[in-house]
Amino acid sequence: MHKPSNNNHARPRRVTIRDVAEAAGVSVSTISHVLNNYGDISPETEQHVRNTMEALNYYPSSLARRLTRNRSHLFQLLLFSVEGLKHPFFYEVTRGIAEEAERADYELLLSVQRTGDGEGRWRDSLRRCVESRVEGLIVMGSLPHPEVLSKIETNQIPVVFIDFPYQGPCGTYVSSDNVVGARLAVEHLFALGHRKIAFIDGSPKDPLVGRAPSQDGDVSDTRYLGYTQALEAHGLPVEPSLIGYGEFTQAGAEVAVLRILEEHPDLTAVFAASDLMAIGAMEAIRAVGKKVPGDMAVVGYDDIEVASFVRPALSTIRQDGVEMGRRAVREILRFIDNPEAVPSKVILPVELIIRESCGANRSD
Repeated sequence: MHKPSNNNHARPRRVTIRDVAEAAGVSVSTISHVLNNYGDISPETEQHVRNTMEALNYYPSSLARRLTRNRSHLFQLLLFSVEGLKHPFFYEVTRGIAEEAERADYELLLSVQRTGDGEGRWRDSLRRCVESRVEGLIVMGSLPHPEVLSKIETNQIPVVFIDFPYQGPCGTYVSSDNVVGARLAVEHLFALGHRKIAFIDGSPKDPLVGRAPSQDGDVSDTRYLGYTQALEAHGLPVEPSLIGYGEFTQAGAEVAVLRILEEHPDLTAVFAASDLMAIGAMEAIRAVGKKVPGDMAVVGYDDIEVASFVRPALSTIRQDGVEMGRRAVREILRFIDNPEAVPSKVILPVELIIRESCGANRSD
């Protein structure tokens, strides 16, 4: 029995620069000069070379061109999160990064690492950043290890953090005015008559109570600081048992609020440090037979798209995630264009959005 040849299924050989040179009747050096836009090849020859490349379906190696030009036109986004891109706010920031990178003619590499994925993954990601010669690094989410900062500094890659207070020799950060945003939320609840207000934070790190809040801290620090400032402005102490941790997840916040309600059944309001946690808080309130906003008011933070669709519609602090992503890329480009540029943090304004969940009966 005749056995069919496997040649018909063989992978076609990739066209090389030598193939193009032979087909065009020119030297490999001429092809290289055309690819790198040296400007020393006649227009007729250059057009002939490009026509030949198109006919042969030839695409130059991007890696080789990076090595030749010492430029990669690559950005890397490292996202560390429990839920990865499933978190709506991270998705908005990523969209802004991608749009601005494309506008600047850069490609975006994305590395999403869920918290607990493994000790070595972030090291591998940083190593690949160096090997790929990325020109800029954007880091978002909760850092998996303090050594991340020193590794980035060692490799001297321009870096911008999202919502993490870092300023170094070649990096800075972009954030919203979290202190002001938290104060707006709590002051609004005070204006509605609430005096017993729980705070649901996302930080899985050290306990908030007893920790000195910082104007230049991370999201947990700064939103907690705004919460405490609002309480102090009304002569109220911080009550440790009114503070819970939701790890920036809906399920985590639901558990945290249920715990607080067990100890404080007379609780009247919840301020959550993210919209997902605010939605979890509403689920917990409903689970104990109470109504939002009839029995309890809830205010979130972020103004993700779903905030206006849940019922009751969620009152929240609006921050522009897309603009944060865009500004991060612009800061990276500023470092690339001027290595001597002085790092400068970017703090974007926020806005209180009043909907139904706080009981003020207003909407956008």
